[in-house]
Amino acid sequence: MTGPGSTSRPEGRHLRHRLLRWARRRPDAASHGAASTAAVALYAVFASLEVALYGVPVPAGLLLPAAQVGALVLALRHRALAVATFTAATAALSLWTRPSVVPWPWTMTGIICFALLVGTVWTVSGWRSGTLSYLVPVLVLSVPAVLSTAWSDAEWVANTVVALGVGAAAALVGALLREWARVSRQLASEREHAATEVERRMVAEERQRIARELHDVVAHGLSLIQVQAQFARYRIPDIPDEVGAEMDDIARTARVALGEMRQMLGALRGDGPAERTPQATLDDLPALVEDTVRAGAAVRLLSGVPAGTPTAVGIAAYRIAQEGISNAVRHAPGAPIEVSVEVQGGELHVVIENGAGDGEGLDRSGRGRGHGLIGMRERASMLRGTLAAGRTASGGHRVVAVLPLGGRSCTADTAATAPDAAAREAGG
Repeated sequence: MTGPGSTSRPEGRHLRHRLLRWARRRPDAASHGAASTAAVALYAVFASLEVALYGVPVPAGLLLPAAQVGALVLALRHRALAVATFTAATAALSLWTRPSVVPWPWTMTGIICFALLVGTVWTVSGWRSGTLSYLVPVLVLSVPAVLSTAWSDAEWVANTVVALGVGAAAALVGALLREWARVSRQLASEREHAATEVERRMVAEERQRIARELHDVVAHGLSLIQVQAQFARYRIPDIPDEVGAEMDDIARTARVALGEMRQMLGALRGDGPAERTPQATLDDLPALVEDTVRAGAAVRLLSGVPAGTPTAVGIAAYRIAQEGISNAVRHAPGAPIEVSVEVQGGELHVVIENGAGDGEGLDRSGRGRGHGLIGMRERASMLRGTLAAGRTASGGHRVVAVLPLGGRSCTADTAATAPDAAAREAGG
């Protein structure tokens, strides 16, 4: 049994994640928003304290604290203007303060705002602007303290030392934050570079693997051509000598091409052992679905498997469906998965769609463990096809591959699930 809190917690986490993603995409806007929010909160406290505790007249108590906290927002872009605004407002407040009030010339609100200003400038700027934001207000506020006779030297000196200490601590924190941000940016850049290199290597490996599969298909076709041409004299009675000679030339050319193809395959395979198992094609897709269902996943094949698909297209379609099902099982555990393979206008359409599962969803960039979308896109592009992937309105994920058939005609298998596929297409 679930209560109201069980739904509010996931919604709260989702909102927090969205805010964090927005802050990472737009750090300047996030910084201005945070600074403005803090300034409004501080103003509500500072204005009341200046009027009630330090005896500042109401107009000045409302205007000057606004200038103080406004300097915090200005410090993000206009450091010199922020320092000048804060210094003028704080100096004016010290002149309005009653002589009986201690501390002076730095009020408690002034010291807090001074620390925030120094920390902000040191965080967003270099040491030059940070040093000016630290020294200028202290030097300016020392002038009325030196000229005034209402406060003893010990009082204002102690007050100034406190302000200097708090400002120094804020400067140290700001410098550390600036260095942390610099190191974080450098690490992020290195991670992005490393991820790009990993992706390039994955693309190269996937292209090599696809090339091996396609070359196996071509080599098999060349072998058939060689055998048919070589034994044409024995299979076809009374064959003319000219045709026989032509067949011998075809067999010889196919034999040479086959030898070159095998050398190429050896280079592509490298030092590893050659694969002896036959390549899986579309005919093996129903068995793949059954194996996945037996493993506990809710997979359904919505359409029959087209017959007569070219071998290269069939291998690519099978691998795309296999990777799409694997991604859905891995990234959306427990979600229903639907697979359809249909011929439309001389193209083979492969669709893998899953509902919203318990996981975080498929990595749209294709990075991470396995080849993911990279391998599927490479297989589609090598056949001059296309592959699109994205989220559905229900929170699931859909992969659509369109592979040209190259003029070969295919006939759809009259599977029992064909009506389901038609109904699904009609429903969008």
